[in-house]
Amino acid sequence: MTQYSYSYPDEAGFLYTLRMYLEGNGNENISFLLSKAQCHFSCSDSYTQVEWDTFWLYIDFRVPIPQLSKFTPEVKKTIEDAIRVVFPPDAGYILSSIYVAPFIESPPEEEITAANNGSLGSVGTIEYDKLRFRSKTETRIYDALKRASVLFFPNATAVLGGKDEKREPDFLVCKDGKWGILEVMGDQYHPPSTAMRDHDRARLFKDYGLICIEFYDACQCYEKPDEVVADFLVRLSRL
Repeated sequence: MTQYSYSYPDEAGFLYTLRMYLEGNGNENISFLLSKAQCHFSCSDSYTQVEWDTFWLYIDFRVPIPQLSKFTPEVKKTIEDAIRVVFPPDAGYILSSIYVAPFIESPPEEEITAANNGSLGSVGTIEYDKLRFRSKTETRIYDALKRASVLFFPNATAVLGGKDEKREPDFLVCKDGKWGILEVMGDQYHPPSTAMRDHDRARLFKDYGLICIEFYDACQCYEKPDEVVADFLVRLSRL
């Protein structure tokens, strides 16, 4: 008879192992979806009656809201199959199902103090090209936009008339008379935990007619800024 430990693996280590297995089997896109996820294990109160002395395992995944719709039934099935391979066989659990839900967001707090206000001053920001930025990733997008020869405003403060509110888009861009906003997500000031606040902000901008608001992963922005800007400008041109 197998001696089970009835202990869960470390959640961070399990997620990393799961992602590496998915990547190694040609599912890099699914591995990427889990790159910002968190997971939690739970089990049934009674034995499975499938294998002696085993319990049903349930895994709850929390993911950023923008990625939630990408977890289709097919994607979940692929994840479940991978879990059955990498989950420790001596733990005493048999996977029943997985659940995918968004991160629970805290109520919006005051927006971050504008980086490029009248005095171009801000605490905890990076000075670059005589401007202030919140991360090195933003400076790479800034350089890519300069190479694209478009009119743009980095981290400009927007005052929402009639609402007495201020918001700060990452990059307000104008090309051929069309305006849009490029947002860097997952960076220092836009982690998954603030996804709800960021999307509320996007809705406010859309209320004022700024329809083209695109979100890009910070890693992609840092590694391939020109591709990000090119993709954004194509989408903006379609308006």
